[in-house]
Amino acid sequence: MAALVLRPGRSLDGPGLYRHLELLLPPYARPRFLRLQVPAMTETFKQQKVRLARDGCDPALVAEPLLVLDEAARAFVPLDPERWERLRDGRLRI
Repeated sequence: MAALVLRPGRSLDGPGLYRHLELLLPPYARPRFLRLQVPAMTETFKQQKVRLARDGCDPALVAEPLLVLDEAARAFVPLDPERWERLRDGRLRI
């Protein structure tokens, strides 16, 4: 999983990000999940990695937008509860 902070007023281009990462990273190194978040820093300007790891990528636990890598669509697509259940059941593979 990768956690991203977008600049104000910007949105994520899922297919564009896929194409960009396809050029830079081999398939095994591409993140399978993305979490779009507001800056989550401590008082000493460190990321809250423990909280991010604890919450994981379950849409029921994470309030921020989550995306998953969809190789068939060649894009990052929203991770909704229905897609999450298909992933957990093994009906959808990443």
